[in-house]
Amino acid sequence: MPSLKSKLYHIKFKVVALEPDNYHLVAKATIEGRPLNVIIDTGASHSCFDLNFIRDLLPELSMEDNDGLNVGVGTSDFESKLSTIQNLRLGRFLLKQYDIVLLDMSNINEAYKMMHKPLIHGIIGSDFLMKYQAVIDYSSRVLALRRDRN
Repeated sequence: MPSLKSKLYHIKFKVVALEPDNYHLVAKATIEGRPLNVIIDTGASHSCFDLNFIRDLLPELSMEDNDGLNVGVGTSDFESKLSTIQNLRLGRFLLKQYDIVLLDMSNINEAYKMMHKPLIHGIIGSDFLMKYQAVIDYSSRVLALRRDRN
């Protein structure tokens, strides 16, 4: 049951048709004020961001190798890093610090480019969606997030 002291945030998203009956939910976000596109993915266990994009955006950002198990559709053989980013914002929802997984998303962006879709900079996964009690309203195209007030 939600806390009486929680605040509800509504983030608009677009439904991006990849092919018939195949969609991604894409929301606008920012890191350190820089705009980016993120996929809302309930099937992703962790939120992750494109390693090359983050390296370009935050060249001084400290990263460490991810020694945990990397599991993705079709492969478990890929390099990933761990880091903490500052000022991740989706709509009015702001996280001053957020732990992320960094990986090469060039395969996603190559496919998006071939379909004339916008670049994807990150994926909001179930770690984030569970923590903030996400509700996806497909008819309104709104992601609702809940956070306890401090």
